[in-house]
Amino acid sequence: MALLDAEIYNNVIEVGKKAVATLQMNDWENFEKYAEQGWQQFPEPKENWNQAYNYAKMVYKGFFNNGKFDNAKLWLNRMIAHTNCLHLFHGELEFEIGKYKFETGLYEEALDYFMIATKEGGGVRYFEGEDKKYREFYKSPEKIQAGLTRGRNKTEVRQKYDFVK
Repeated sequence: MALLDAEIYNNVIEVGKKAVATLQMNDWENFEKYAEQGWQQFPEPKENWNQAYNYAKMVYKGFFNNGKFDNAKLWLNRMIAHTNCLHLFHGELEFEIGKYKFETGLYEEALDYFMIATKEGGGVRYFEGEDKKYREFYKSPEKIQAGLTRGRNKTEVRQKYDFVK
């Protein structure tokens, strides 16, 4: 785990600001362009840089929150690669994967990731401030009746995440 030097970090921030400005204007072509330019500022291997995860998360959420799931998938996979490289396990990534799976209609997989997030991430805190549909889905008794398994033993949680297909 390493931190970028100030010059590289400032370059990433500047390009990131351009990306955010284009996001606010719903200029998806330029958002994608600037987001990628910012990503390319990180030295290889990109997954070794602390700031890379947060940068990828910012871009992922920009696409995800606006229903651009194909674009979001690329950035979610970059978050996964970062987590796999640095062995970070804290619930946030699982929750984001669960949201992505939910929005793309993979409900059983979404439930699985929501369960991991609540077990590994300290309860239902990730649901706070999110669309209520995720928590309602997680809490609904219909999923239990559908035969879905509740809970996962901590030792069963994967040590590496599969990339979203």
